[in-house]
Amino acid sequence: MALSYREVIDRGIDRTLFITQMEEKAPRRKPKRVGVKSHAGTMFAMRNKRLTIREAALRLVQCILTYTKTTTGETRIYVVAPYEMKYRRLRAGLRKVLYAYDMEDKHIKSFVLDAIRRVALTDRHFVPRWPVLIR
Repeated sequence: MALSYREVIDRGIDRTLFITQMEEKAPRRKPKRVGVKSHAGTMFAMRNKRLTIREAALRLVQCILTYTKTTTGETRIYVVAPYEMKYRRLRAGLRKVLYAYDMEDKHIKSFVLDAIRRVALTDRHFVPRWPVLIR
């Protein structure tokens, strides 16, 4: 059983050595992260992204996504035609995912909404190949 400080004084044990040993054994608390912003942005920024994607789907126009890949951390710009937005269970938990047709690679890609940094509408229309399920 560990000694108290009073017992150390009564027994004549070196106090500085005792204090350093107790400090080494003490549990450490993680430092509080001050000033760290959420990687997904504010609640209003998330809402604005969803509204912009929804508007692109309703008007049938392409949009430009600035997207950071969750696996590699690489940021790329995609020109896409949005088709569907729904919740999916991923390794990181339940996430909202956008399914869109990539105009450069010519196939459907999925984008996690939290990893989308910026959305911008273009004036280029697209002819839907499948039903657009964003309303």
